[in-house]
Amino acid sequence: PLTSVPADRPLTAVVHAAAVVAGGLVDTLTAEDLDQVLRPKVDAALNLHELTRGLDLSAFVLFSSLAGTLGGAGQGAYAAGNAFLDALAHQRRAQGLPASALAWGVWDERGDQTRLADGDLRRMARAGLVPLTADEGLRLLDTARTLDDAALAPVRLDLPALRRQSAGPAPALLRALVRAPGRRAAQSAAPGPGGLSAELSRLAALPPAERKDTVLTLVRNQVAAVLGHATPAAIDPGRAFRELGFDSLAAME
Repeated sequence: PLTSVPADRPLTAVVHAAAVVAGGLVDTLTAEDLDQVLRPKVDAALNLHELTRGLDLSAFVLFSSLAGTLGGAGQGAYAAGNAFLDALAHQRRAQGLPASALAWGVWDERGDQTRLADGDLRRMARAGLVPLTADEGLRLLDTARTLDDAALAPVRLDLPALRRQSAGPAPALLRALVRAPGRRAAQSAAPGPGGLSAELSRLAALPPAERKDTVLTLVRNQVAAVLGHATPAAIDPGRAFRELGFDSLAAME
């Protein structure tokens, strides 16, 4: 309680950094799952807002996440909690109160990354999101304190990786940061006749006896890309997808 704050050392700033990262597809989330993730985000932030709104604070900083801005595969509850923090920062500003919501990307040391699966980190890397070191994060925090914005996104981006995804699964807000693929590249990726992709068109033109090996090669290439392997040589076609490191989200990707 605020009554425990010494009178000779009054509270002048609040930093809310609580988080619980728990994955799950939306249709599998239970009330308990939602409560586990939303309580430290929504309930705690609201309590801090109500308890301190009468104080003369110099800062009210909410550690949000890029998941609330861009969404996150398998992180519906976490994304919702962070979107709430962003909205709370805007509400406080509208009420004349200090507030900054920082939608962090993934951190490299401790914190969120220790609770993220390898598949999640690979998906982020392919989308151009690079983990922040602690020093980089602290420098960005200092910079954010000098800016008069209710919501900011302190992230480190891999622009070449983002450019490779600019016509694919990268979030639209990030695709706007890089030049779209050239016309020739876009044409080469366009669907072939009858709505079939170029790969399927080539497959349909092959003799039936050659199709199995061609399909196997295509699948191994795709699996290697999704799992982050440099070549498909590491993909054993005799093993099940889960044994290779797939989860349900990687399978959809």
